[in-house]
Amino acid sequence: MNLTQIRSRLELNLFKNKDLEFPVQNHELLDMHLEAGLELWFTKDRICVLKIYTSNHQFLFNWREDQVIISHLLDELPFNYKNNLYFILFLDIDSKIMFTDIPLEINRVEKNSKVCRKYVLHCEEDLQRVPFLQQKQINLKREKDYELKFKNELLSNISLDPKILRIVEGYFEIGKLKKENKKVDNKDYILKFLKGDALA
Repeated sequence: MNLTQIRSRLELNLFKNKDLEFPVQNHELLDMHLEAGLELWFTKDRICVLKIYTSNHQFLFNWREDQVIISHLLDELPFNYKNNLYFILFLDIDSKIMFTDIPLEINRVEKNSKVCRKYVLHCEEDLQRVPFLQQKQINLKREKDYELKFKNELLSNISLDPKILRIVEGYFEIGKLKKENKKVDNKDYILKFLKGDALA
């Protein structure tokens, strides 16, 4: 795994890395993160701090210092971000030269809840432990966006017969009801929908 993969996964989950749009506009604080090699990624409701560690020593001796820098950010965050701050520590260290005490330290880091929740990533499988970076979530969102776009395009087609438009509306209404775990007979519902008897 490499840093580009992690950044791509963040971007796929709608995280941005733009200083000018960052929720905290304290330039001294932003510079402090930049100097420490801490990347600030954010969405409308979550902040993720990303750092790459390229040696055993750097990881073992620097992650606590990085946590202190992140604590300054926590103090300035708007309320909605306070419990949605995460620190991703990416170990870009060859497994062959990794110190034997690194796994223990990884465990310590991830169990340490001071300042924020932490995830230590070393291989691609580690991404599966980060709930907000799950590929499944991305696919669900894409599917939902596609469905909405498809529905809007169909319903905006004024050349379609009104009955067809009602069937399209009924189809999407059935999907909505099924997501709410309501039992629906598709054929019966569409017929009722065409007559105007279906429950919205």
